[in-house]
Amino acid sequence: MKYLERPVLVVAVDLTPLRPGGANGGIKPAIFSMIIEAARQRGDSLSFLFLTNSSTHEEVRRIAQPQDLLICVMDEPEFPLKLQEAGSPTEYKLAPPPPNFVQRVGADVLFCPFGSSALHAEGVPTVALIADLLHRDYPFTLTSAQISEREKYITQTVAAASAIQCISRSGVERLMVHYQVPEEKLFYTYLPVQVRLDNDPASLGFVQDLGIASPFFFYPANLWKHKNHETLLIAYRLYREQTGDSAWDLVLTFHEDARRGPEIRDLAQALGISRHLHLPGFVPEAGLRALWQSAGALVFPSLHEGFGIPLLEAMHYGVPIITGMDFSLKEIAGEAAYPIDARNPESIAAALGKVSRDPSLRESLKCKGRERLRFFDLKIETAKLLDVLSSLPAREGGFPRKPKVFETPYVLAVSTPASDALWSVEIRVNPQFPQNRYLVYLDDASFGAFSCSESGESAFRFRCRPRSRTLRVAILKNKTYAGDEAPAMSEAVVQIVAESPGYECVGLYQGKETAAL
Repeated sequence: MKYLERPVLVVAVDLTPLRPGGANGGIKPAIFSMIIEAARQRGDSLSFLFLTNSSTHEEVRRIAQPQDLLICVMDEPEFPLKLQEAGSPTEYKLAPPPPNFVQRVGADVLFCPFGSSALHAEGVPTVALIADLLHRDYPFTLTSAQISEREKYITQTVAAASAIQCISRSGVERLMVHYQVPEEKLFYTYLPVQVRLDNDPASLGFVQDLGIASPFFFYPANLWKHKNHETLLIAYRLYREQTGDSAWDLVLTFHEDARRGPEIRDLAQALGISRHLHLPGFVPEAGLRALWQSAGALVFPSLHEGFGIPLLEAMHYGVPIITGMDFSLKEIAGEAAYPIDARNPESIAAALGKVSRDPSLRESLKCKGRERLRFFDLKIETAKLLDVLSSLPAREGGFPRKPKVFETPYVLAVSTPASDALWSVEIRVNPQFPQNRYLVYLDDASFGAFSCSESGESAFRFRCRPRSRTLRVAILKNKTYAGDEAPAMSEAVVQIVAESPGYECVGLYQGKETAAL
């Protein structure tokens, strides 16, 4: 496999946890939308290295640009992969990948939108997304095995990531509370991906074909316990008893679950609401848009959300919102929603009745939704992510890593300060050896190269986040020397000094020769 031709930034994206259909919930269209927008903003100066599994490799292919690479690193026998024989982008299959694979192909940064990654490599900064802390805030909605799994991957993510992406201010606060993550390591980007549904024309006959009368209450959410479907169905029965024949129907869309699906259908049957409940399962985007255009109101009784994409979709399509106000929901909905106690069926039932019977209330909620939507812009949120991806890695100080590791042995290795701040580092060399070419590494990744003859100066300066890394210097052998020996490092490198943002100077190395100082 050839090394990448380097644009300004090479971002490896670990998409191995991506599943077909809607199994990943709203995070899947959010990731795709941000990747597409990032490519639009940065153009040829950004290249993605998509690391995929065979079940969703073809889906990722549809969002890749000509300068991108796709490498299938996880082969699933039930989903055999056929690579494209021609065209762009370039594709490979390498399952499993070799150790330190991400570093070896010259990625500047590893982006993990599903949290911790087995592909994390020393010397390559990792940006990981943690969507929520459901296992800490609502552990009763998960099994003990699910809680242990989440605890493990989040602990690993906190330890390995250079920066952690959350999807709301609430997410940042929960990580600080539960895991004592320093605030400077955290950032958040909202997920305003509601406009993606406008890309394809709505399937106009979709709602009629399902036999759904408009208006109706709509709840798009997978059948995870914290989505609170059982409480909603109990509330819906109360609402129908109180409202009578004028009551609206209820539509639930979700990725089909072999266990939870039958449970929800059995509960609806027991409550006597099956005739008014529509369960079309997973709906493609054209059908989803048609449902939004016909819905009377969104009812969103989720107990816990990292963000809440359906809230923005409702605002975008002028659909009134009924929702709880816990965690990120208040942050996203603001005053543009009719509030409920999502744990209380009577509270939900009262809200269903009030909204369905009061046209002026619905119009007020629509207007507030349109105003609220102005605070959420995909371009702005993607730019925030790109800023972090660009600032962390190899372009610290403007000196990108080279696309491969040099074979030249290190002749000097020193430890850098234990700080996440952006420090200035100066390597001062002896100008008596202008032909020397010096190679600089942070940990085992090539960080930059310089020589006195190129710069006309006897010092190499760059900025980095030291983080207790090992700074190594090597001298590339030069044919101008008699024999194979380059000058001793004590003669070539005079001094290495690091300076903090607060102007604290730390000497990392002092050579024997001081004449050049």
